[in-house]
Amino acid sequence: GYLVAYATDLFGFRQMGFTERSMWAIACSFSVVPIVSYLVGRSAGLGAICWLFAGSALLTLLLLWHRSSRPGWSRRDRWVIGLLACGWIAFVLLMLVDLQVGNKLYFSVVMADQSYRVAFVDAVVRTGIPPANPLYFAGSPAPMHYYYYWYVLCAAVVKLAHVSARQSFIASSIWAGFGLMVTVKLYTTHFFKWGRKQGWIALGLLFVTGADLIPALGNVILQPSLNGDIHWWSVDPIAAWPDSLLWVPHHVSSVLCCLLGFLYLWRTFQSMNQEPVSRSSSRWAIMLAAVAFASGFGLSIFVALGFALMMIVWAVWLAVLRHAERFALWRRVAAISLLSAVILALFVSELMGSHSHSVGGQGSESAAPTKHMFSLSVRRMIDPGLLTGLPVFTAWNKAHPVLLDQTLRLILLLPGLAMELGVYGAVLVLVLLARRRRPPMQVDHARDTALFFCVCGLVMVLFISSSVISNNDFGYRAVMLPQFFLLLLAADVLGSWWIPGKTCAVPATPGKRRLLYSLLVLGLAGSIYAALLLRAWLPIEAPRVQNGFSQLPKDAFEIREAFASLNPVASKNAVVAFRPIDPILDRNNVVVFPSEFYQRMLVMNAGRQILNAERECATQFGGDPAECPVIQAATVQLYASPPPSAEWARDYCSRFGVQYLVISHRDPDWDRDTGWPVTLPSIAREPGFRILQCGVPAMLEF
Repeated sequence: GYLVAYATDLFGFRQMGFTERSMWAIACSFSVVPIVSYLVGRSAGLGAICWLFAGSALLTLLLLWHRSSRPGWSRRDRWVIGLLACGWIAFVLLMLVDLQVGNKLYFSVVMADQSYRVAFVDAVVRTGIPPANPLYFAGSPAPMHYYYYWYVLCAAVVKLAHVSARQSFIASSIWAGFGLMVTVKLYTTHFFKWGRKQGWIALGLLFVTGADLIPALGNVILQPSLNGDIHWWSVDPIAAWPDSLLWVPHHVSSVLCCLLGFLYLWRTFQSMNQEPVSRSSSRWAIMLAAVAFASGFGLSIFVALGFALMMIVWAVWLAVLRHAERFALWRRVAAISLLSAVILALFVSELMGSHSHSVGGQGSESAAPTKHMFSLSVRRMIDPGLLTGLPVFTAWNKAHPVLLDQTLRLILLLPGLAMELGVYGAVLVLVLLARRRRPPMQVDHARDTALFFCVCGLVMVLFISSSVISNNDFGYRAVMLPQFFLLLLAADVLGSWWIPGKTCAVPATPGKRRLLYSLLVLGLAGSIYAALLLRAWLPIEAPRVQNGFSQLPKDAFEIREAFASLNPVASKNAVVAFRPIDPILDRNNVVVFPSEFYQRMLVMNAGRQILNAERECATQFGGDPAECPVIQAATVQLYASPPPSAEWARDYCSRFGVQYLVISHRDPDWDRDTGWPVTLPSIAREPGFRILQCGVPAMLEF
């Protein structure tokens, strides 16, 4: 990032102070590195990316040494920045690293989603670019049909630093957090033209969530088990920024790429940003914007498509307003779109390589049989199923169930939004009301644009949903775009109240102050509760035997130890098979069942190709679905009770290319004294978990 900004002299980069250069260097890093790493890795392999990173680091250090300068921060700023950076690193490590107590391992709830990400990173390390789908093996590795740029970056760190895939992915959450802070600071400086104090207010709001604490406390009182995440009270939640960074740093990074690309474009219009920019800087900014959008697409297709829709509507809005520079904007957006399409041509051809694979990000148990990527549907903030069963709706439910469902979603949308957005929703309403009272000739391009993106983005994610899978992945991820501008508007309002001499975005009254301050305190309390819940959920639930989570800490420890014992004797190219989780029919009480956590632990710790990690086969990530029924039927027979013989198991392994079988106390034939579980040679053994060799082991790499 530093080299690109220096070579292009982006916005006068070479004349900037150290602080400003550092922020633009990080911004360029997020914009450029994902797509460049993909293109380099696709043509020359993962090793070439590592050499590129190492060489870039060396050249950057030489440039920094050649042009040493004071940071330009006050003593107070240096302390705050240091504490913020160290605090964020400590927070991520505390939230994501397993805590061991004796022979029990207490994982974070985030592991449920992180396990797949770790497996994808490991797949890039083992199989290269494009990686093979690690969750499904139909006789040969299948190229992954998925947006995997972030996993390429994490895999390069694995090779460079000699760390595990999980350690690298945890570090990526830290780095994405730094990127988010830098993006907020750049927007406060170059979009809103704010001073330092208001910038610090915006950064502080990153740690404030909505009013989720209210329904979360209802979960504590009314449900037999705790939800693992504060946002799980909602069917289609809007996660707080720390939550998103822990669960899906790649989606957050895609948001940053899109936002930075827009900022590059914004700064090329002097009438909007009031900063003179040279023609050379404008050209480089347009090119970097195209590269940033290309990176964003490879990091998260859903975020990139959502941003593209917002940009189209924004261009139309400027045309309706007859903005003086609308034609120049259209030309630049067209140039950016064309250049991005050229850069992405190879990756898009990969994604389109098989029409039978979706781009969904969840397990295939969520797969929805549809030919369309998006559908028009009201977002489910509060589950309408709470009302559809009432006697008053019986006749309507029988005659028009879909219409009833959509109507109830619409009715419950406003209270759901109020809970999810909290202080940000109140700010949006107040700003809209203040906007109506503003004199017609008074124009504030930055505030109006931020408000437009808030409204446009919220309408988009409230009424458009992804239909590739049953989970609304588009709504989960694309909502971060308007969420970012909501944060800036909140900082705008609070800063105008707290900083003397600022023009009030919203006139301050005692009632408005009480409303926003109450919601602000509620949001801070919700963030603290959310952090405690992620870390303390398993220690709280494990002693409650009736909820089924009591064995998970011991299982986690045994799975980790068993695969650690397998690693010195088994090749990373080996194929592992285990019994996929049973179908889950009742999800009324908990969001993630014990068997699902157990399956995710196997996926995360295997470190190898898995025959079939999911009940319905994970072909949405790549692979021939025609082989799935055969694999399913044979696996059911393998783990039937009584178990088949060792000869049958070896034939199974030879047929599907498997070298190692996993069996545990959760399998029905665990306690049998006959069959393959007791006659095949054991490679790794724990009291409730064993890994058995059933095929010819692959050669170890040294």
